[in-house]
Amino acid sequence: NNKFRVNADFTFRNTNNNRDQKRVQVPYSNSRGVTSYIGTTTNDLSFDQRETNYLATNIYAEFEERFGSDHYLKAMAGYNYEQSTFNRLAVQRNGIIFEDATDLNLALGQSIATGGGYEQWAILGGFSRLNYSFKDRYLLEVNARYDGSSKFPANQRYGFFPSVSAGWRINKESFWKVSDKLISDLKVRASYGSLGNGNIASYAFQEIFNVSQSGVILNGSRPQTTRNPAVLPDGLTWETSTTSNFGLDLTMLSGRLSFTGDAYIRKTTDMFTFGLTPPAVFGADVPKGNYADLTTRGWEASVSWNDKIGRGDKPVRYNVRLTLADNKTKIDKYNNPDKLLSDYYEGQTLGEIWGYETEGFFIDEADIASHARQDPQMRASPTGRWFPGDIKLRDLNGDGLINVGENKVGKSGDRRIIGNSAPRYTYGINLGADWNNFSFAVFFQGVGKQQWYPSTETEMFWGQYNRPYNNVPTFHLGNMWTPQNTDAYFPRTMSRAASNNTNRTLGVAQTRYLQNVAYL
Repeated sequence: NNKFRVNADFTFRNTNNNRDQKRVQVPYSNSRGVTSYIGTTTNDLSFDQRETNYLATNIYAEFEERFGSDHYLKAMAGYNYEQSTFNRLAVQRNGIIFEDATDLNLALGQSIATGGGYEQWAILGGFSRLNYSFKDRYLLEVNARYDGSSKFPANQRYGFFPSVSAGWRINKESFWKVSDKLISDLKVRASYGSLGNGNIASYAFQEIFNVSQSGVILNGSRPQTTRNPAVLPDGLTWETSTTSNFGLDLTMLSGRLSFTGDAYIRKTTDMFTFGLTPPAVFGADVPKGNYADLTTRGWEASVSWNDKIGRGDKPVRYNVRLTLADNKTKIDKYNNPDKLLSDYYEGQTLGEIWGYETEGFFIDEADIASHARQDPQMRASPTGRWFPGDIKLRDLNGDGLINVGENKVGKSGDRRIIGNSAPRYTYGINLGADWNNFSFAVFFQGVGKQQWYPSTETEMFWGQYNRPYNNVPTFHLGNMWTPQNTDAYFPRTMSRAASNNTNRTLGVAQTRYLQNVAYL
């Protein structure tokens, strides 16, 4: 093997997405002498050309050497560069002089629309790695990256992302007296390092005036218009994830049984997200910036068994592998001192579902009159009246009103955390076998714990509770409340109880319709 090597690669990709469109009127007639037209009210030609040029290059050198029988060293250093350029040119004109025209010069109308677009970004960086081992017993790896991106302001453009990992093969120590047939490999590992994320819009830190053509004709032409630029974030730089990891590798029973386990803590600082929702009078959208920190704690484990059945030249070889993992993420920092539930807040577990506790259905008018008032926070009918068979929510704070309170942690009215949409306890099962050049493999995967509340426009779940003209799902049949069917799953038949822009009772998260979406 060469002790010193130099490697280089270059990638170039050109992507063209061109669309040519011709719109013509299609005549039809329902009565003699009367002609109408299907489609556009004008004939026009449009051409939209989009081109993306991407290039990337990597140049790196490696040095590898073994010093005697105990020491091994490998070093690598390199340079990386990426660039992407996007161009768009679009034009449209009406007044095609005949239906088969494909040349813009054959459109003579006065309605002319043009459009364009340009975007370019570049990333450059240096990277290095150093590996060292002593007697294949003590293992060390050091990595470092220094990256710069045009997507950030000049004074916040560069980031340094180091990492270090170490391993110790205990079974190679002189004091280790356990037979290799019982334990052939026992290694403990630890690592600490950071990675940068710069996947944001190319010009997020710059004020941009987008120019477009007005739909209004003034003095025989459509004038160019623009609008105030978006609000800029308070500085913009790399999102950084720093991970501490501890692991164990174990191989036993002559290599047939193996185990790998890891526990980690990942802290993400300067996370890209939207800022605190402003008052309506602010008059602009909130920019996306480095507004949050969060911590993820998790673990992963894997157990494998590899063996064979039978002796001779053609044994049946088989393998089984089980994996299980879990993690939970909490917000450490976010500028939301009031802990409004409409935004992130410190201490929040990602995926929290806040909702009401469903008590059941109203039985009769007396039940409605004696229960806590559920309007004006929500309603069950266009008139605001409540009827038997409508959803009845529990008054958790006992104030006689069903509402969100101040919509803050600790002041959330009658809402509480009823579930979490983040997947927990993800697992996988791999089974495989091989005999005489015939192989078999099967893979199962699943989630042990996860909840989901159907959004208001999930028509496959809500059916006609979403829109009166939707199909009725089969599991609704016989499962809707009537005076003779008071144990039904769904309330009385009503339309738009689960539609957008309403405060109907099915449009708010609640325990009765919270779905368990764990699966295998």
